This record gives sequence, C-alpha cells and structure tokens, in this order.
Amino acid sequence: MTKSRSTLFVTVLACSVLMAGCGGRAFIYEPLDGAGLRDRAETQSAGTVNVSAAVPGREETQTIFGIPLYEQGIQPVWLEVKNAGPERVRYMPVGTDRFYFSPLEVAYTNRGGYTDEARVEMEKLFHGLSMPRYVEPGETRSGFVFTHADHGAKGFNVDLIGSGELVSFTFLLRVPGFTPDYANIDFDTIYAPEDVTTYSQDDLQSAIRSLPCCGNSGSGDKAKGVANIVLISAGRELLRAMLRSNWIETSAEEAADRSAIHMFGRKQDAIFRYESFTDDRVYELRLWLAPITAGEKEVWVGQVRHYFTVGSPKWRSDPDVDTARNFALQNFFYGQALKQQAWVSSDRITPFSAYRSDPDSQTHFTDGYRVVLWLSGEPVSMLDIETLDWDTPPGWRQ
Repeated sequence: MTKSRSTLFVTVLACSVLMAGCGGRAFIYEPLDGAGLRDRAETQSAGTVNVSAAVPGREETQTIFGIPLYEQGIQPVWLEVKNAGPERVRYMPVGTDRFYFSPLEVAYTNRGGYTDEARVEMEKLFHGLSMPRYVEPGETRSGFVFTHADHGAKGFNVDLIGSGELVSFTFLLRVPGFTPDYANIDFDTIYAPEDVTTYSQDDLQSAIRSLPCCGNSGSGDKAKGVANIVLISAGRELLRAMLRSNWIETSAEEAADRSAIHMFGRKQDAIFRYESFTDDRVYELRLWLAPITAGEKEVWVGQVRHYFTVGSPKWRSDPDVDTARNFALQNFFYGQALKQQAWVSSDRITPFSAYRSDPDSQTHFTDGYRVVLWLSGEPVSMLDIETLDWDTPPGWRQ
C-alpha cells in the first residue's frame, strides 16, 4: 500500500470511528401546540365524561413528531378526556385500534441514524405525548394513540371503563390533506325532488328489481359490469358502516386515473376498495345514488368486483362476479354493520359453461342475483340480523 493510500485509509477509518462515536444526527421536532388540534376536534359527551378527538394530517404529524409516520403506515390520533365524575376512568386503546402501536415501539423502530442523546429525546417525546390510560376524577388528560393509517375518513371508537361500566364513543373524522372522490358531489341536488320515488317495504322489492342491471361506458352502447349489490342507508351512516367493515375511500386523484363506469347518466359517485394484507388482491365497490328511497333511507346501487395479481398485466378481474358480491355480504356481516338482508333474482344469468365456451365475448359469469343490504353506522350483533322473505337466496334452490 502506498503512503498516500495508507493515509487516506487511516483518515477514512478515523472519520468512521468518530461518526460511530457521535452516533448520527440530532432529533428535530417542534413542540406540540395543542390549540390547533383542540380547535378542530369533535367532542362527544356521556354522563360526566367528555371526549374530544382530532387526527393530524401528514405534514402536521411530521412537524409534531419529527418523523414521517404516515409513510410507515402509522397515524396518530389525538384524544382529550375530561372526567367530571367521582371515580377515575380507564382508556382502552385497543378499542381505537385493535393492533395499535405502543409509543416506545414507534420510537425504537425509528432510532437508526440518531445520536444517543437524540434517541433518548425521541423516547421522551413519544412517551410524553401518548394518551394516559387513567383519568382521575376532576382531571382532563390528553395525548396520542398510534394507529394504523387511514388516509380518508377515520372511523374509530374511544372506549372508557369507570365504575364497572363501559362507555363507548364512536368518531368519524376527516383526515386533513385527503380529498375523497365524492367530496365535490352535492347528493341533495343529483335528482330533483319530483324525480325521487319513495317506496314502502312492501313495494321496495319490485322497485329494486327494475333498477339497471349493469353499468355502461358512458355512451350507453357498451355494458361494463353487473350491478350486483344494493345498499340502503343514509349518507353518513353509510360511510360509518363502510369504515367499520374496513372499506377504504378513494382519493379524487386516484379516481380520476380510473376508467369511469356510468349508470343513471353519470359516472360512479364513489369508489371504495377492500385490500388484502398480502397486497395481491383487492375488492372494488362502485356506488351510485338511485332515484328511489326506502322510506327515509337512501338507496345505493353498487357494482363490486374482485381483482387479483397474475403477472402482466398486474391486475385481472375475477370473472366470477358473484364471489365479490358474496364477499361484500360477509364483510358487512362480520363488520357488525348489517341490520337486514334480502335477495332479488333475475333472468340475467350467465352460467359458467357459457363463459368458458366463448371467453372472448363473455367477461363474467353470474347466477343473476343481487343482494340488498340495510346498513347501520352503529354495531349490530350478528345474531340480530334479519333476512327478509323476498326471493329464495342463491344456492338454496333445489
């Protein structure tokens, strides 16, 4: 080794040892100003307990914690509990997110590249800003619980135990910085009042049977998918039910990049999706507000499809469209978002044999049924779900 190369080697080694001794960079963040969160928080009350909740957006989270938590799939939720009662209450974060992250777990997984002093400062910050488990009588306590990220509306519970009783608050909050695809639609003006027909329970079945069977390309000359599901629910209640069942909103930007499907003379009003943990399949649900109501409840016609990865092109649509319909039913069932269900049959049956005999002309096969679901924004026991005596469900026929 020449003298110059030896000197360079020693210099690099010395710098490496020096950097290792220093341990890395400083931890930079801005002290929390809770006023902004408190000003836009939603507050709910039950008895002697008040709960306020807010969700910081992506940039706000970066400022508060000094780390891009959203990019890691972590979303902090800010809570404030005011206990005016005579006994302390206990907050249970598992009600907010069953698989929530502990504060020091988040700090530890982000410790790489920081100095020892910065790591200690990071742990102090995350621990100090976490939501306390207990709120004593007369106290007001606040802090964050670290949940899995939802980039659209954020639905969650805040469960408190006091005096041997459980009090649960349900929140549905908009996440700053995210605009859903339906944000600019005024659902109250889609139809003129005289164009909307209200049906009783007795007349509703025939009305649903007469709804469009399929979507189209916009010009109306090419069918695009089967309308295989009908949801009955008011707007905000519908969104609560969707989030309770882990459906994800689609942003306006994402929706603009997707091929539109038309019904009732317009493209879909909203797109939701349900993604697998393995990221190799997805269920997509497109919804249109129909010009009918079931009593005081809105009626939404839906098209739910199943997509899975197969190489190139990456996503393939499952030709068995009934699979997606049945998944949606089970998903709302286990999400405790379903109050009633019913089935409506039709003669628009495409058997598997027809699909296989001419797969170029048949893009799907189906038994011709659509499922009708009455959804609830509040939890409904699976034992309390009612099945209406409409058409015999598919698979029950002899």
